[in-house]
Amino acid sequence: MRTVVTGEAVELELPSASLFTRGGALVIDIIIYTVTYLGLLLLFGATSGAAAVTFDEALFQATMLGGAVLCFVVLPIAIETLSRGRTVGRLIFGVRVVRDDGGSLRLRHSVIRMLLAVFEVYMTSGLVAVLCALFNSRGKRLGDMVAGTYGIQVRQPRIQPMMLPVPQHLQSWTQVADLGRVPDELALRISRLLRGAQSDRAGRAMYLEQHAAGLAQELRPYVSPPPPPSSAMDFLTAVMAERRNREYRRLRRQQDRQHSLERRLHTVPY
Repeated sequence: MRTVVTGEAVELELPSASLFTRGGALVIDIIIYTVTYLGLLLLFGATSGAAAVTFDEALFQATMLGGAVLCFVVLPIAIETLSRGRTVGRLIFGVRVVRDDGGSLRLRHSVIRMLLAVFEVYMTSGLVAVLCALFNSRGKRLGDMVAGTYGIQVRQPRIQPMMLPVPQHLQSWTQVADLGRVPDELALRISRLLRGAQSDRAGRAMYLEQHAAGLAQELRPYVSPPPPPSSAMDFLTAVMAERRNREYRRLRRQQDRQHSLERRLHTVPY
């Protein structure tokens, strides 16, 4: 996960697409452009044959060159610009190319990327693009570096909400505990640990316990009063479950107040 700062100084967490994902999308796009190119050549040949037109070798080569430029340069630029960074291959793999600030592509970005793709993708069989992506934290190829773009993973797996209950021996403590000072970053790490513990395997049990002990040690200064004796995993579960319950109750109260206000407004005579 990479943090992107937009032009309005807003931080966005946009996951970068992996090299294999972008490579698979590129292969599909190249296959589509190649089939389109061959179809144009067959159509041109059939049209010339039906019209009984004879042309020399220079005209044939010019036709092939023009068709190649149209299918492998102009067509990708048009598709990428009109779809704001999406192509057929990227749509299949759930990838989109955006600017470094998270915005949509413009025509100049697509032109720069495609002109450099002629060298780094077509002329070198993708070797230059792979080498650049391997040594870049966001998996950028040369065209992305010059144009100021990179690929993000749009399609993400759906995360099931955690419904962990407060451990019974800690319920009385959570009713009076002050949990409002827990930093969001620490709460996020604890949530990831608890989510991993739900799908735990026997080989990771010791690692999870050690990690839970470290997070519990970081959490204790933000919790008052101190919890009664319990395991680190139970302590973390109790804090996160009670934070969830309090947030749910706060949202319910806010929703009830909003509904009450709407009812009062609708009872006004006018």
